[in-house]
Amino acid sequence: MYTSIKMEKDILIFDFDGTIADTLELMRKVSNHLSKEFHFKHIEPEDVDTLKNMTSQELIKYLHIPFLMLPLIITKAKQELNKDMETVKPVFGLKEVLFKLKELKFKMGILTSNSAENVTKFITIHQLDCFDFITSTTQIWGKHVSLKKLMNQQGFQPDNIIYIGDETRDIPAARKAGVKIAAVTWGFNSKEALEKHNPDFILTKPEQLLNLYTTD
Repeated sequence: MYTSIKMEKDILIFDFDGTIADTLELMRKVSNHLSKEFHFKHIEPEDVDTLKNMTSQELIKYLHIPFLMLPLIITKAKQELNKDMETVKPVFGLKEVLFKLKELKFKMGILTSNSAENVTKFITIHQLDCFDFITSTTQIWGKHVSLKKLMNQQGFQPDNIIYIGDETRDIPAARKAGVKIAAVTWGFNSKEALEKHNPDFILTKPEQLLNLYTTD
């Protein structure tokens, strides 16, 4: 049973794309738009299930994305995402859960490689005013550095934090930062791909977020 007595120390830090916002199809659209400019592989709808089982490094190699151009591609992708953020919906069933968590006195925030502008736009459109902070990072595989910096800035202790993300790269990042990781299966990577990296929790539906802290 979920404990109704919440302490301020319980902190949930969310990834954004795929975890909160259902951006998968828009990401595919943006990737295909940029593939023409940067000469990498186009993603067909039938490719998505294959890509869901890949790590970020495997994905870049598979699509033949020019590694040296990656920072520029990511910058342009954020700009393209901004044009269509109003079409992006929250993950189905998540909005109600987020407000329940807020009601239970959790401290909640977002750490994302998307832009703070895009996240703020999304939150405003969908009236998701339940987050205490939004932090954007340019780190692709060094998210643990950003997590540690965020903890120092906010005065958080790692034992009090659960990071919630949808990609395999989120799992080692959380481990390196000394925090627990809840991997969600409704985002980019498949359940099978996430399980291979042994996260602390595997969540298959948003309401399971309410069970991260339980009492016997």
